[in-house]
Amino acid sequence: MSMLARYRKPGGINQLISLLESCLSKKREALLSTIQAEDKEFAALVRSKLLSVEKIFQWDPLLVSEATTRMAERTLAVALKGMPPEAFEIATHTMRDLKKREVMNFLETVKPSPVEIESAHIKLVETVRGLEKDGTLRLDDNGTPTANMVGSAPAAPMKKAA
Repeated sequence: MSMLARYRKPGGINQLISLLESCLSKKREALLSTIQAEDKEFAALVRSKLLSVEKIFQWDPLLVSEATTRMAERTLAVALKGMPPEAFEIATHTMRDLKKREVMNFLETVKPSPVEIESAHIKLVETVRGLEKDGTLRLDDNGTPTANMVGSAPAAPMKKAA
């Protein structure tokens, strides 16, 4: 029996996406390589549906801030470590000044490990998926906000911080 058989059933791909989005990148890539070896087309489909911080920060700032305002200040600051400066502006787009300052203070003082940063990225993706589950956010088959949502035009792509 193939490893993928259980994920080809109705709702199975969503379970696989959830599993992959909750893994650290090294494990995620190992799993994706296994999927790729078994079925290239299915692997491409799975990759297109996966959310990442980079993908999320290309969305309209109002949509991104809908998720980031629901995160703890420290977790958000850790997630923003190493991201370009525009990411802070997008993430805090609708935040009150006090919360924005708290995030900025954490951003300046916290020294997270790479695993902590990746875990905070996972938390952001989980938050977005929670918004999708409760109906606040609708994503298409490729994990992009649907066009019928107010203010869902994609933002300009960000450059990677040096």
